[in-house]
Amino acid sequence: MKYFSLLFSICILLLSPGCKKGKNDPDSCNGKNTRREVKLAIDSLAVDIKTVPIITTVDSIGSISLSEVSISSTRQDIEKQVFTITAEVHKLSKHRDGDWKVKLTDGNDKFVNCESPNMGCQYVKNSIFYTEMDVVRNWIEDNKDDLVGKTVTITGVAFIDIDHKYPRNAAENEIEIHPILDIHF
Repeated sequence: MKYFSLLFSICILLLSPGCKKGKNDPDSCNGKNTRREVKLAIDSLAVDIKTVPIITTVDSIGSISLSEVSISSTRQDIEKQVFTITAEVHKLSKHRDGDWKVKLTDGNDKFVNCESPNMGCQYVKNSIFYTEMDVVRNWIEDNKDDLVGKTVTITGVAFIDIDHKYPRNAAENEIEIHPILDIHF
């Protein structure tokens, strides 16, 4: 009976709604401890995002002075901006939440992470950028075998990631582009 109870508890945890994980799970979502509303543009301040992009570089966006954010931080002023960056793809990887991460580099040890959310996530459908994110996701899927080492132009919303406190080849200020709204060679 003890084993049945344990097995039942595990099944309940795995089947409970909220944050499914697994990079190959089409329904995976960003965790609730990740400022999910801001990174998916489903927060109440998403309507304030200025969609005319600011042209920047990997080094410049990573050098912007930013305040540290926490899990409870609302959308910051920088996160109401859209940026366009043209740079080389250093790495392409799929996160455990199903997001595609396109890591851009300037070739001088400067990086910025750009992410395309998992479109199967139950929260994504509420984003004001759902259509753009869907197009980007399909483009990445179609070109995933030919991205690393290529120069791409990415446009997307600035997002301050919660400091991960470990080296990960990210922007020095932890800024990301999340979600990506456009990507092309």
